[in-house]
Order: sequence, then C-alpha cells, then structure tokens
Amino acid sequence: MIPSVNPNSAIFLSNLQQIENRMSTAEQQLSSGLRVSVASDDPDEISSILQLRAQIAGVQQTQENLSNVTPQVEAGENAIQQAIQVLDTATSLATEAVGSTSTATERLDEATQVQGILQQLVSLSQTGMNGQYIFSGDQGGQPQYSLAADGNSVQQNFTAGAPPQIADPNGVMITLGLTSQQIFDDQADGSSGSGNPAPDNVFAAVTGLLSALQNNDVAGIQSALTNLQAASTHLNDESSVYGAAQNNLTAAGNTAGQTLVQLQTSLSNEQDADAAQASLDLTQATTDEQAAMSAQAMLKPQSLFTYLG
Repeated sequence: MIPSVNPNSAIFLSNLQQIENRMSTAEQQLSSGLRVSVASDDPDEISSILQLRAQIAGVQQTQENLSNVTPQVEAGENAIQQAIQVLDTATSLATEAVGSTSTATERLDEATQVQGILQQLVSLSQTGMNGQYIFSGDQGGQPQYSLAADGNSVQQNFTAGAPPQIADPNGVMITLGLTSQQIFDDQADGSSGSGNPAPDNVFAAVTGLLSALQNNDVAGIQSALTNLQAASTHLNDESSVYGAAQNNLTAAGNTAGQTLVQLQTSLSNEQDADAAQASLDLTQATTDEQAAMSAQAMLKPQSLFTYLG
C-alpha cells in the first residue's frame, strides 16, 4: 500500500516553493537590473515596454541621420564662403580693368586670371563628400556643371531635382541645402533649365567679365562689374540658407537628445528593478527559508508507536 502524503508536509513544500520563487525573482532582478526581462514577468506592462523600446530606436536612428548629414551642410556653407571670396577677387579685377588707365594687354592678362576664377567656381560647384556631389540635388553621383573645353564657359550636365531633406524627431522635414543651379546659375524666370540667366547669376557674371576683358570691351566690363556685385549679394543670401539648415539641425539634435532622455526614463520606470527593494526581498526570503527549515526540523515524526506509547 502506497502511504498518503502528510498534509502538513505538502503545505510545507508548497510554502517552501513560494519562498524559493521569491528568492529567484529577487536574484534575477539584482543580476540583470531589470524588473521585467521577459513577458511573463509582467504581462500587463510588456506592450508599453516594447513600444518605448521602438520609440527609443527611432530617436537613436534620427540622431545618427542628423549626425551623418551635418558635415554635408557644413561643407556646403564652406564652399559658398569660398565662392564669395573668389568672386570678390573677380570684382577687384573688374574694378581695375574698367579704369581708363588699363590697356588692352593688361585686360588680356586679367582675362587669364578670370579664367582661373571661373575654374575655381566650377570646382566649388562640384564639392563632394563621401562620393556624392552635395550640390547635385537628387543626382549626387555626378556634378551638375563642368567647365567647357575652351575654358571660357560653363556647361550644365543635367537638371537637378530638389535637394535632399531629413526629418527631425517630430517628423518635420529639414532641407539640407541647394543645387548648383540655385547657387551659381540663377535663372531670371526661376526655371530649372539654363538659358535665361538672372542678373545675379554667378557663372554668367564671370563669363561676361571674361568675354569683355578678352575683347577689350570697357562697357561690357562695367556691366559685368554690376552683375558681379549682384552675384556676390546672391551668394550671401544662399549662404544664409545653409546657416538656417545648420541651426535647424542643431535644434533637431537637441530635441532628439531631450526626447531620448525622456523615453529612457520612462522605460527605466517600466522595466528596471528597484535594487534596494530586490535586495530587501532576497534577504527576507532567505530569512523565511531558514526559519521554515528550522521549524520543519523541530517537528517530531509521528508514527503508530507515538499513539500507542
């Protein structure tokens, strides 16, 4: 005959198991630092925890994206500032050449310098970073403009689409810059195709000066000087676009950082263990286990002889 389990022993074993479960939970929280490490730890909280983790991952990706494009915007700003300086040199040459004391030979010599200036401007329009031309809009794999074979003019290779954008932590799009055409080849009618240069067109102002110098055309030089001054103003205006983009990226980075801290704090509140409480629980459970074991050991075993004695 199989003896029945003593009810007191069953109760003792059940209570002991509960104590060991408390000990295991406390030890797990202390070792992992987490109150909720698997769904079964707190099924009601797991949905909120997963959502917070996804939001944190999204903000971290935004931070990485912002960090990746910031050097590109800075490079664009630097290129325009260099272009302004180069254009200032062209303006100085035009001012000298328009004077009545300049000779045809001197103007031809200055024309050679202006050819170099035109080449520098084209090179700046081809500014690249990480294998991409930053002023080529949606076609960053190739430069939008190149210097013609004769060195006296500029040719447009394609019509660029809109410049790239990036989303800030709130989903608001930030434009990262301008195209070469917007910066160096402004059109009078705002069209995307070259052919009707605006008075502030950088390439047109320089090529106009070059042609006037080569032809000893004083009136043409004077006209080019006026256009160069307008082009310089235009470049300064376009530079402000990059300044605004840098400010927007900085603000977006700050917002992302603040949002990340808030989300991480919320996640910590949801899933992190209270180390002090877990330590107290472990101590209490250990004490309870020792007390239970001592109490069980003191119980006298009951048998038939006990009742007959």
